[in-house]
Amino acid sequence: MKRNVFFSFVTLFLLVLTHDSFAQKVTLESLLEKAVSLSESGKNTELAEVLKSGSFALESEANTRGNDFKDKLLGQAGALKNLIPLATEGTLKTDVLSKVVNTIRLLVGANQINNLLSEGKEGLLGNAESLTGSINLLQLGKAVLENKQQDKLGNLLDAVSGTVKKLDDEDTGAKIAASSAKKSLGKIVDLVKEAV
Repeated sequence: MKRNVFFSFVTLFLLVLTHDSFAQKVTLESLLEKAVSLSESGKNTELAEVLKSGSFALESEANTRGNDFKDKLLGQAGALKNLIPLATEGTLKTDVLSKVVNTIRLLVGANQINNLLSEGKEGLLGNAESLTGSINLLQLGKAVLENKQQDKLGNLLDAVSGTVKKLDDEDTGAKIAASSAKKSLGKIVDLVKEAV
């Protein structure tokens, strides 16, 4: 009986943990979108709250597995916090906020890919959905880069998108896709490290 209660408790704990980490990812991405939308509508108090929540979510993202992007992510969390007084006063310009938001998108997308790459090819298998989400973030964020870097990143993202979709295949195709995607994803991570 005690053993069953213990296993039930452990299962419940793991479910909560999984839900929290999933919610954190969704929350950060949706907070970034909401912040830009609120700055355009002039809802200053709400915007300040969203920026505050976004900075906390970004600090959580900075403390996920790899440390390669930790300092840069924490730096952007600080940048979000610095925008809060401007948002409260109603003097935060949308283009200033968009630049910070797109930089965050680049860093978060690259960080998530880097975390999976740290496990080698095995880390990529079965993670097509997660990688597609990261690629979408990078596609949105690349607007902040210089034209040459923007084109280079865009080409890499377009090239790897099709391969990433095959990572959930049940046959040997997934392993071939993982070998092919690993190199391209590594180049994407390196480009963002240099550019941001």
